[in-house]
Amino acid sequence: MNRFTFSFAFLLLALGLSAQEEPLLRFPSLSPDGQQIAFSYQGDIWTVPTSGGVARRLTIHESYESNPQWSPDGSRIVFEGNRYGNDDIFVMDAQGGMPLRLTYYSGSDNFPQWNGNDEIIFMSSRMYRQVERDQEVFKVPATGGTPQRMMDALGQMASVSN
Repeated sequence: MNRFTFSFAFLLLALGLSAQEEPLLRFPSLSPDGQQIAFSYQGDIWTVPTSGGVARRLTIHESYESNPQWSPDGSRIVFEGNRYGNDDIFVMDAQGGMPLRLTYYSGSDNFPQWNGNDEIIFMSSRMYRQVERDQEVFKVPATGGTPQRMMDALGQMASVSN
């Protein structure tokens, strides 16, 4: 019996060591100057030079944060995070620091995108959820303020065309 237990333990160890995989980096976003990539890994926002090197963690929180997007001037990053129980929109300096919470709705706010350097658009189901299933497009100032419905169109993952 001891021989069987030893063999089984050795097999599990060998399988565990051979199953090492590359980390899953999600939602990559290239900086406007092409020098850095922001991404989500293990629920935090990170940046890394495009030339390679050491990745730098910008957020450290037990919540899950994702979908980082660079501002057009490259100075800030907007992302969504569930720090308060639902997905809200946050913005922070591209070098790190304390994120500023932009939305406070009890439902989820998703897929933030920059609309110039001073405004962020995002998807939310705030007004007509009982009638329509798709999300609505909202906008909020990057410095904070009351979100406003941007248009009557519904859909998923809106982005501004230039």
